Amino acid sequence: GAALMAVKEQLRRPGRPLDYGVWRYLSPDGASCPEPCQPALIFNYLGQFDSSLPEASLFGLAPESQGHSRDPQALRRHVVEINGRVLSGQLRLDWTYSDQCHRRETIAQVAEQTMAALRSLIAHCTSSEAGGYTPSDFPQANLSQAALNQVLAQLQTSGEG
Repeated sequence: GAALMAVKEQLRRPGRPLDYGVWRYLSPDGASCPEPCQPALIFNYLGQFDSSLPEASLFGLAPESQGHSRDPQALRRHVVEINGRVLSGQLRLDWTYSDQCHRRETIAQVAEQTMAALRSLIAHCTSSEAGGYTPSDFPQANLSQAALNQVLAQLQTSGEG
């Protein structure tokens, strides 16, 4: 829970470091992003495909594999690529890697560990202990997490009496 709240605050923090894409594509002088520029792993969330077509549509997603999206012999920018999407209410992650760099068993093990971590996050988020507020939920208040916790505790005790 604490880790999720910390990530939430990092993502909502104003003035956070610019994303790679902003550095790469929007730099007015064409300057490259700070090193390291090319991460070894890239994750692309492609969206929720369930809602892309209405239920009564004459069209649907083809059940066949789409095949390779690029030449398997071509150089890749990232050592490992993970493409995620939601289809039929389930998250699907497709892992692309070079068998010259990694063994299939290694990638399978990392994929299983990733799924276990995601299941753990889901279990936490659906538990009764989940939730809570962070300073970014009240940006005008300009409170630290400790100060916000004090205010929330006071509100809870005053509501009980």
